[in-house]
Amino acid sequence: MSTTGKIFDRLRRPRHVWGRLVLLLVPMAVMGVWLKLLRIGAFYSDAGPLEVAAKVSSDVAFGAAWVLLWLLACYFTRGRPRRTLFYLAHVATLAFGLLTVINHEYMIRTGTPLTLAKMAFAISEGGQLGGLFGSQITASAIALIVFVVLATTVLPTVLGSLGSRLIRRRPTRRVKVVAATALVMLLVASTWTAPTSSAAFSLSAPVQLAMSPVREAQAYPAALGESPTPDPDSTKLVARDASAEQKNVVVITLESQRDSSTFPETSEPVTPILDALKEDVAIAPERGYTVLPHTSKALTSVYCGQTPPLDNQNSEADPGSLPMRCLPELLAEQGYNTTFYQSATENFERRRGTVTNFGFDEFTPVDEMDTAGYNKAGYFGWEDDIMLAPEREWLEANGDEPFLMGMLTVTAHHDYNLDGWETIDFVDDPLLNKYLNVVHYQDQFVGKVLDMFKDLGLYDDTIFVITGDHGEGFGEHRIYQHDDTIYDEGLRIPYLIIDPSRDAQTVDGAANQLAVVPTVADLAGFDLVSNDEYHPSLVSGDEQGTLFATCYARGKCAATFTGEYKVIHHFGDRRDEVFNLVEDPHELHDLAAEMDSEWIAEQADAAVAWYLTTEHAYANFRGEE
Repeated sequence: MSTTGKIFDRLRRPRHVWGRLVLLLVPMAVMGVWLKLLRIGAFYSDAGPLEVAAKVSSDVAFGAAWVLLWLLACYFTRGRPRRTLFYLAHVATLAFGLLTVINHEYMIRTGTPLTLAKMAFAISEGGQLGGLFGSQITASAIALIVFVVLATTVLPTVLGSLGSRLIRRRPTRRVKVVAATALVMLLVASTWTAPTSSAAFSLSAPVQLAMSPVREAQAYPAALGESPTPDPDSTKLVARDASAEQKNVVVITLESQRDSSTFPETSEPVTPILDALKEDVAIAPERGYTVLPHTSKALTSVYCGQTPPLDNQNSEADPGSLPMRCLPELLAEQGYNTTFYQSATENFERRRGTVTNFGFDEFTPVDEMDTAGYNKAGYFGWEDDIMLAPEREWLEANGDEPFLMGMLTVTAHHDYNLDGWETIDFVDDPLLNKYLNVVHYQDQFVGKVLDMFKDLGLYDDTIFVITGDHGEGFGEHRIYQHDDTIYDEGLRIPYLIIDPSRDAQTVDGAANQLAVVPTVADLAGFDLVSNDEYHPSLVSGDEQGTLFATCYARGKCAATFTGEYKVIHHFGDRRDEVFNLVEDPHELHDLAAEMDSEWIAEQADAAVAWYLTTEHAYANFRGEE
């Protein structure tokens, strides 16, 4: 028989089936438990034995169930079906091992698990996220992936005969029945989590992946949401004094910049320019917030004054997708020129489509700027100073007529790298210190923009909006980065509006990005007229009312801001939380046990109703319902 024939014969009649199966399945089950213990050590270092047992129980149960599943499947079959299941076990276990490793690495970096939606986004944006993935590959991740591949291919084949010698006795029928019963019980046990523990953290990776769509489907009772139909054609700006000189508008959106009030104690001020502006010249709420901590969503909130689409498909970039008329379009009708600059590449999140939907006449991404003499920032942009020269050139050519200029920085985006920048030791933590340094850079950039306008003689005739798109988490509540960071390190942002003709003013309470459009219209001398509802202008004296925020992942978390209280709804992942943001700005003391449970439930229902109403509004406008 030829060598090729022998290979096919071995594949057709595999030897040492049971030994190979055990050596295939058990290491992956053990690895899942071991990686969970590493995560518990990283995020819950003070956990006691009972808490550790509760958090690892899903991995133990699922790992044991995984072993029993494939052993029983092969025990109860013969011939070709058994061979098919034998090889299917290898493929499935390889996938199980890779998922376990990738989920572990993702959770270590973000504090949140992988979901189907995140995986779909990563696949759809694969070409644009290459730099991100490259920055996250570590030696430990590579070693784990190599181990998974070898343990599911080479190890069972090489040591299969040894494994078979260790398994001499075949199970009786009674043992098989007991094992099948145990399998069902283990699968059920793998879905259990303690009420005080996060299910997203505690569940085994495959169980979490399977249950996330189920939890999402149960998260939003349809009865809570209304079905409004937006009326964008009714929205317009009406000048209060047609003879008044029109003011220019500049909107600076600072990437990943959390408010300085959320910083830890630092060796020196991180944002001295923004701090001075807030103290001396800015109109600013006591607490400023994003609506959804993701850049494209935040830009929609800032420029359109309405809740952005709450999906994770970046639908705000689709043609005709926005059921509102945004500030660039409204100002263009009043004779304004409009232009938008960003120091990131244009393709990420399909920014050109989003900016076009806002109504900007011109869009200049970093791809169209001269990079000579400037440094790379992160994995899809350049340092923000690269925008200053083309902006000055545009202003010199167009500054005699009223204009709206938008700009979006990128320097503070993860992974917080800026080549050629001398760092300051703000804090001891290396990762957080990297972040604070790029935030400090963005603070200096704001100062350079304002100096440019003063130098060109445009400052006194311009309204400046300076706001973050979202904050950034560094494990303060066991979450990193921004998309699903529902605590104030992820939601609270710098929020300054400068009108050189007005004195500084602190607006009582909280406000979010949805107040930017009505405030700019008000300060520029326009009445914002619409059949759709907008937040009050910050200078109107009217209260902002209850504010809402949500995570990027659907059915994961949402928050309400009512007076001094913030309620975080976790959609059954764990118990909801309540914080007094005035007395406890860093959200260290959960007051849920001390507050009226009915009131907490009402706040949760209000957040769900807001979410559903927003979804219905977009679906009605887009003809999806």
